[in-house]
Amino acid sequence: MDASSSDLARLLRVLAVRVLVLAVLVGITGTALLTIVFVLAGLGLLLASVDAAAEHRQDVP
Repeated sequence: MDASSSDLARLLRVLAVRVLVLAVLVGITGTALLTIVFVLAGLGLLLASVDAAAEHRQDVP
């Protein structure tokens, strides 16, 4: 895993944490459907494959 893949993995983790925190805040307000959407998006970001995303980059030889 090169530096760009580790940067991408770090970015995905940060975004996932932010989305999950947003899900908690929306959950407190009582909007169930929007909470489920944010939770699923956060889990998807946590489970996203960084290697598969790195293969589709244009600047990688």
